[in-house]
Amino acid sequence: MSEGKFQNYAPLNPNTAEKKFWECLKKTFQNEPCVAYFRYPIFKRTGNLTREPDVIFMHRDLGLWVFECKGCSIANIESIEGHQWKMTNWHREEELPMLQAEDGMLAISAKLAERRETRGLVTSHYRVVLPFVKGQEWQDKGFSDLPCTQGVVLLEEDLKPSTLREKLQLGACEKPQRPLSDEQWQNIVALLGGSLPRQEPRAIPTGTPPENPVRVIHYLESRLRFLDDQQQKVAFEVPDGPQRVRGLAGTGKTVLFAKRAAKIHAAHPDWKIAFVFFTQALYDQIIGLISLYYREMVRQDEGDVEPNWHNVQVLHAWGSKERNGFYRDLAQKSGICPLSVKDVRERMGRNCSPSEAFEYVCDDLEKRVPNIPVLFDAILIDEGQDLPPSFYRLAYKSLSDPKRLYWAYDEAQGIGTLTVPRPLHIFGLNPDGTPVVDLGGNKLPDGTITSPTYEGGLRKAHNLNRCYRTPKMLLMAAHAINMGLLRQEGCLQGVSNKEDWEKLGYTVLDGDFSDASVKAGKTVTVTREAKNSPHPIDSDDFPHKDALGSPLRIQTFSDELEEQEWIAQQVEEDLKLGFDPWDLLITCPTGDKEQQYFEAIKSKLSKRGIQSVIAGVDTNRDIFRMDNCITISTIFRAKGNEAWKVYACRFHCATQPLAWRGESELQKRNEAFVALTRARIWCVVTGVEGASPVFEELRAIVQQYPNLTFKAFNRSSLKRINDEDFE
Repeated sequence: MSEGKFQNYAPLNPNTAEKKFWECLKKTFQNEPCVAYFRYPIFKRTGNLTREPDVIFMHRDLGLWVFECKGCSIANIESIEGHQWKMTNWHREEELPMLQAEDGMLAISAKLAERRETRGLVTSHYRVVLPFVKGQEWQDKGFSDLPCTQGVVLLEEDLKPSTLREKLQLGACEKPQRPLSDEQWQNIVALLGGSLPRQEPRAIPTGTPPENPVRVIHYLESRLRFLDDQQQKVAFEVPDGPQRVRGLAGTGKTVLFAKRAAKIHAAHPDWKIAFVFFTQALYDQIIGLISLYYREMVRQDEGDVEPNWHNVQVLHAWGSKERNGFYRDLAQKSGICPLSVKDVRERMGRNCSPSEAFEYVCDDLEKRVPNIPVLFDAILIDEGQDLPPSFYRLAYKSLSDPKRLYWAYDEAQGIGTLTVPRPLHIFGLNPDGTPVVDLGGNKLPDGTITSPTYEGGLRKAHNLNRCYRTPKMLLMAAHAINMGLLRQEGCLQGVSNKEDWEKLGYTVLDGDFSDASVKAGKTVTVTREAKNSPHPIDSDDFPHKDALGSPLRIQTFSDELEEQEWIAQQVEEDLKLGFDPWDLLITCPTGDKEQQYFEAIKSKLSKRGIQSVIAGVDTNRDIFRMDNCITISTIFRAKGNEAWKVYACRFHCATQPLAWRGESELQKRNEAFVALTRARIWCVVTGVEGASPVFEELRAIVQQYPNLTFKAFNRSSLKRINDEDFE
């Protein structure tokens, strides 16, 4: 790393002490190997008081520095006695800036010491920064002679690049930073940037052959997974206003929002926070993630601490009598009796889908309650593609100012609805013609274009295009099937310009989407660069290629009975190889007699002595997995979950809409996308040969890999347009 990286996780307000110091630090070290964080997400809590370090600075040659900035003038400091500063005309009677800085330093040092990869590598320092106090003023009050302040306070004159560098170099001479190898430096930077959860790698029995696929899983379990720069922003930013996160499957949206919820709660323990999602089987996963990250960020003098679950509410979008949800809670507090799925089906007179039913209840509540009560200070919405426009408006109205509504979505996973959360369509305009929710790029009545950032620099929208969970072949296959890129009758949905393909992480190698190209029947060729598909198995130096095989296997049969028997046999072989039941998942696009199909697979597994559960049928609907059991799941329950190896069976249903459910081929292909992207390494696609053209499409995708070539298309030829700027 030759250039500095400066991440601000909170707005840098003009004319503040933090802003002045941050700009000086950036100007001084921007071309050197370093990382800096404003409002780093780690907290020291004593009683009800929560402290967050102002600035963390890690320099490869100068070590770790924690800076506590105070915007007081000399007149605000009445006296200094040891670590205690008596203040006047200030927002509190006393300050403990040196202890705060030292606490931050010790907390970061402890974080680095927890990992053997970074343990004992870093020398740490702390300083108190007073940008609005001059050296002569400090000296005249006698503060420069105090032993407790000598060498640890930076004043206004010190905030010049040459002087700041000199001060830090002097401090580093007292406690020198040892030379760091490239690998050591990268590990330190990565750990400071945040990590993703991991479990202890499984044991490999002696005598296990080199080509055993369990070696691949062990290798991936052994790797630390760190957040990239953009993921860090999504995880730790807390904008004072709405923010949208658009991301591919496997970019970590759920984990990042769990981190953000934990940070908000740690920084503002009294705020009312809602984390809303649509897939019921995600309850335990989300609660576990928020709890994990909260404990990681908050350090108490005695032991760990759990979040206050009264203030942090993990809510299913709808809810039920057994477990509260966002709609149910909002309806009750609005004085309305909440509707159930049964109520909706009786009113609509048909067996509607969960998404259709949820849209009905949200529309109903919005019409009946014009004045929605304010219940929350921040709402984080995961799986936003599954939620109707009226839900967003209800959520927005239930927020206190400045309307901290954060939503994440992946258009390709909208398996219940074809509506995507586009702000102008959802929230509309204010009476003066300005957008109710503005993510930037909107033309105002006076002709000006709105900014994509808030004051202070935080972005109003993020686009995540690096897929860490799903191997490149599976992701490209999923997109191709989802959009219908190789569909004989033509593409169904997708992005129709080069820029939006790049936002999805693709490179357009050849062709374009112009009217002329479409009319002439020309083709477009795209691929994914390694930087946007950094899955370890796609690396040229992956060490277990003999054990890997192909991530995508296509197996077809003459009928479903033969398919079921083959899947049971394969699962039996997987378990003999050393797979754990939790490593495997069986799912499929929806089809007729789905329950009977699942029961048949379960029976065939049982005959081989293999236990399995149908999620939501054999288990509580909030539970997706059970110990020592293979999970069989509908695609709706599988969404949001993952497995090392997925059997995407009955795949011929991916092009067979159910007329009695009012489905379209778009929805079926979205289901296929979800099935393919549940896999962390392998996906085995099965189905009845000749029952669908999808298998020929998949074979063509594998044959073309690592590129995809398809007929050019544009907006006019699509059933649904996914271009980001399309309103």
